[in-house]
Amino acid sequence: MNQERLQLKGMLAESKKKYRELDTEASGLILIIRTLLNPYVEIESIDTEKCIVHTKRLHEITQQMKELKVKIKNLEQEFEY
Repeated sequence: MNQERLQLKGMLAESKKKYRELDTEASGLILIIRTLLNPYVEIESIDTEKCIVHTKRLHEITQQMKELKVKIKNLEQEFEY
């Protein structure tokens, strides 16, 4: 393998690793948000500030994951050539 293909392979592996890490974090945030939004407690006792913080982070993660998905697809296409 030439140097460029090795670099491409490394970039692809790093992008996939980052995607998996973000996916794990997003799954954890979803569980936290669902716990905070417990339908069996009084509405006024819900900590909406925490919900907002976790939801904003989840939104950031999903945006990063979308970008990474495109990047991974492009890298895989380049790697095929």
